[in-house]
Amino acid sequence: MLPPRLAPHPTDLRGLPAASRREARAALAVTALATAWFALAAAWEMFGPVLAGHYASSASVGIIAENMLRWQIPGPVWEYTASRPAPGMYYCHHPWGIFWTTAAFMKVLGRHDVICRLPAVLLSAATPPLLYALGRSIYRPAAGAAAAASFVVLPITLSFANFNALEVPVMAWTLLGLFGYVRLVQTSRRRYLAVSALGLALGMHADWPAFVLTGGLLAFGAIRAYLLPRRVFGPLPERRYAAWWVLTASIAALTAALYLALFQHAGKLGDLLTSYGLRSSGNAEPLSKVLESRRYWLELSFTPIAIAAGKLAAIVCAARLALLRREHDALPLLYLATAAVQYVVFRQGADIHIFWPHYFAAYFALAAAALVDTGAALLERTAAARRAARVATPSAGAALDAPPGGPALAALALWLVPLAAILRDGLPALRYARETGGRFNERGHLIDSDGAKTAFLRWLAPRLPGTPTDAPVAMHESMKATWAQVWALGGRVVAPNRPPPKEASPRGAYLVDTRFMLDRDQASLAQRFDVTAVGPFWTLGAGGGARTLSASGASGIEAFSFREREPGLLAWYLVSGTEPEREIVPDPFLTWELRAHFGQPAEPPAAPPETLEQKRIAHNMALAAGDGARAAALLAEISAALAPIGARFDDGTELLGTTFHEGACSLLTIFVRAGGPAASDVTLAVRSRVVERAPLSTTMADPVVREVGLPTAISPQRWRTGFLYADPVPIRKRPGTEVFWASLTARERGRGPKLVDRGGASEVEVLRLR
Repeated sequence: MLPPRLAPHPTDLRGLPAASRREARAALAVTALATAWFALAAAWEMFGPVLAGHYASSASVGIIAENMLRWQIPGPVWEYTASRPAPGMYYCHHPWGIFWTTAAFMKVLGRHDVICRLPAVLLSAATPPLLYALGRSIYRPAAGAAAAASFVVLPITLSFANFNALEVPVMAWTLLGLFGYVRLVQTSRRRYLAVSALGLALGMHADWPAFVLTGGLLAFGAIRAYLLPRRVFGPLPERRYAAWWVLTASIAALTAALYLALFQHAGKLGDLLTSYGLRSSGNAEPLSKVLESRRYWLELSFTPIAIAAGKLAAIVCAARLALLRREHDALPLLYLATAAVQYVVFRQGADIHIFWPHYFAAYFALAAAALVDTGAALLERTAAARRAARVATPSAGAALDAPPGGPALAALALWLVPLAAILRDGLPALRYARETGGRFNERGHLIDSDGAKTAFLRWLAPRLPGTPTDAPVAMHESMKATWAQVWALGGRVVAPNRPPPKEASPRGAYLVDTRFMLDRDQASLAQRFDVTAVGPFWTLGAGGGARTLSASGASGIEAFSFREREPGLLAWYLVSGTEPEREIVPDPFLTWELRAHFGQPAEPPAAPPETLEQKRIAHNMALAAGDGARAAALLAEISAALAPIGARFDDGTELLGTTFHEGACSLLTIFVRAGGPAASDVTLAVRSRVVERAPLSTTMADPVVREVGLPTAISPQRWRTGFLYADPVPIRKRPGTEVFWASLTARERGRGPKLVDRGGASEVEVLRLR
């Protein structure tokens, strides 16, 4: 018989740890609040278009699901094809469970953007209740509530709650499997054998880390049941436990064998091994150095509070397992080992994907349950000792037999305090993730949401001729093609990174993004083709109203612009809270500007200018027509609407001022007066630095200098002396005080023109946000 200090929790008739009604009700309330909050966070923007970044891989799952249904194939193919894909095109780096799940949703609900997120949203909403059920089964209701609340405040779980990839389903299904395992041991009921087997099987169909967790659980189970003396962990329902072990091991072996056979049939088994060889590269670096290089990502994803608590909890769980000899204390440690294998072994993947340590969130939640249960036990022991001292009779045993709800609720309340501090960093991280497509700082690289590009592609898709399979869309490398762009075209066959065509095609279209295209290549297209321009995006060919090439050459550019407005409350929540609503409308002012800059006949618009952008172009029209007085009047109107900068470079270019619109997608617009055509490698660049971390935040300030400015649609090499140009810069603010600087940068030579009268400086502050 175990001594009282090592005795397990007393249990009720259901085999669950006993608890007071007060504790149970309070724990359920906390869990309900955590679940509602997390479901709302996961469902934010669920009906909106899929944009660029890591989130674009959700669009790839939609493409795969559509291919499965269109061609009646079992394997994932993440590009649209004109004919049935062969097995050699199957994607064989991961199990296929998430693809089959999304295909089932699409079969029932049809092809919609929400299909790319809905499975993840539903599984995320189910995860807090699963954590409560597991924590309540292992420990007590207060511990279950702590597990649910801990999971839903972490920045990484909030940021990727609707990410229909691998981690969300693996965590949800394996937590279900662990719950079934715990309840099977407690009750020996067959239903929990089925629950455990189902959860672990679905987890293994989602991704490989579920095999690591299942393997660890099986190894621990074999040692616990067949190698250690029964007195260590106590009796087991031997027959049912053996059935669980054999069934789970068989499912794991058969699932692994299924995918190995499928991948071998597709001729991709070697590709899988090569992929994971690449993912594990970089292991020669000391782990401490690797973790230091990822410090900001880790703090941003978990906060220093959660990281410290997770380290403490690992010691506590190990001590509980050794001293209390309660086998289920091993479960948080098994999840910790699974997350560590994913994060430490596959270092190259973790260097690229900020969401790689997502599995630590499930460990942290289970560890929180252990900490709260430990704290409750200590408080109960203290209360019992005080009562014993008052009445001079031992009552510790009575306290354990009927634990009051007060100490457990006190432990839970104490734990909610650091969780509130974690949520302080979790809330801005959620918006930051949505704005950047889950990329966050992207190690300083330029981030564009592709919001406007996606709106252009959706506008273009119904205007394209033919069917999705017989009218392909070719894209220049400047489009920086993503799965989200392919999905936005509605199922069209897309050929990315194609050189400019020699002649117009009667089928499909050719698309370019002039911001990332050499000026000479733009000029060649404008000279040889009729072009339909929507903002910086050009389409050639039969689509989008573009005309075919005539014998005498192109007849001119026809331009459209984006008319943007802030979303209403319902659209902000359901469609997009980080992008404006966009409408594409004809723009005679932009038509004039593009034609004038590419040497085409250009008629000034008849209507007077109304917006600041139209006044800018009207100013240039006046200069081109030699109307100096009109140009000066318009320049005065424009300057009055700007926050002045008055920074002039030694090549004659002047930064006049800026406007800043704060909204769903905040926008800084820099107005430039050109000193003439810039050198061939000069561009207007905008970078930002975080100079102070956010108030009350525990996360370090982002140390990375980030590129935030997009190239201008009309290259500086084509600018005209005295003309005004506008550079719109979407602002995706990082936590803390962020300062934005503009400069004229020579990409090839490293340094560009200097600022006059500023001590040889090359950049000027254009915005500061706190």
